[in-house]
Amino acid sequence: MLKPFFQVSSFCLEIRKALTWSFRSGLVLKFRFSVLDMSKFHGELTQREQELLRIRRDSDTKAAELAKMEKMLQQTKNMLEKKTDFNLESKGYQENMVEDLEEKVRSTRRYRRNSLHHTQMLESQMKTVKGELVGTLDHLQELRNVLRRSQQKAEERKAAMEKLAAGLR
Repeated sequence: MLKPFFQVSSFCLEIRKALTWSFRSGLVLKFRFSVLDMSKFHGELTQREQELLRIRRDSDTKAAELAKMEKMLQQTKNMLEKKTDFNLESKGYQENMVEDLEEKVRSTRRYRRNSLHHTQMLESQMKTVKGELVGTLDHLQELRNVLRRSQQKAEERKAAMEKLAAGLR
């Protein structure tokens, strides 16, 4: 696996010392060994760089995902606020509608009470008029009976007068 940074740095110092010593002593063999060690550590360094690049890519990907999620969160918040505003407006509209309906119910009840009172008044007047009509009808029947008797008496008197007039001639 990867070595911590301080180990890599100490290794680089060792390579530098080895190279410096190689040049001073003129030993080519030591230099070749150091180059092999350097290649080995260069491979590790390349591996670490690749891992660092991979981590950076992952980090960039995660940052992009995070930004996308934050944007979605903001959109969701905005939608929720709009819905809340709409619900408040709708609630206000519903409250107005409820108040209007309650007023209509009260008005209808008043109208019904007034209509009931008016109906009772009219029924009372109708009973009074009906009573008066019955009285008037009875009175008219009495008057008709009186008229018939008067007409009968008038006819009887006329017939008696005609008899008298015929007897006088």
